[in-house]
Amino acid sequence: MLKKMLILNIFALMVCLSGCGKTDQLSSYETDGLGYIAYTDIDTICEDPVLIQEGDNFLSSVDTNLLLSYVVDSNIEISEELGSYEHLIMTNPQWIERFGNMDKLKPVEYKNLSSGMQEFLEAQMSVLTVTGEALPTGIELYKYDGDGLLAFPVNVTLGAAEPIEAQNSLVILVNTPSETLKIDTCLLPLISSGNILFADVNEVQATFEESKLKDYGTVQELNSTH
Repeated sequence: MLKKMLILNIFALMVCLSGCGKTDQLSSYETDGLGYIAYTDIDTICEDPVLIQEGDNFLSSVDTNLLLSYVVDSNIEISEELGSYEHLIMTNPQWIERFGNMDKLKPVEYKNLSSGMQEFLEAQMSVLTVTGEALPTGIELYKYDGDGLLAFPVNVTLGAAEPIEAQNSLVILVNTPSETLKIDTCLLPLISSGNILFADVNEVQATFEESKLKDYGTVQELNSTH
């Protein structure tokens, strides 16, 4: 079976989505003060070693503000690999604490995944993690039980998709994204596609203005687009 590649290609992330629902799911959640970064030239940033390092420094300085939510299957067809799960979601504890319930996370053993999902994670996560491992220290697998977990497909902040309330999902929980995930192949593209938000838009704005990244994008408040 041909391996489906998930490398976070900038252009693929900018493709408009369909079928993610038309209801504004955010209306029932507390989103005041949330912000995101709208880049105008993400390609240049991801190709320039100096700007990549600047992005790394920036994310490290605002790490406690970082909210990660990425519905992986909104960017690639993996129905066969998912098996009994409806979605594969990469997120961090800060997102679940704000929009879900950490007590609803039930550990999943890697060996109990379908062979297709194991193959998928081995091939793709190695491209996204700093160590090149599928599940390095700091990344764990869970099933989210109970009511749906608010999650972002790609391009929600661009208005090309709506958030979903995902049920029966396999969760890739990344405890500290800025330390575990690669900046150029993962974090910067996920910021560009709207899958990384920031809890305090004003604090992030001040930090962003002091970085070299300010010439390539702007910090915006989420409520201004929804």
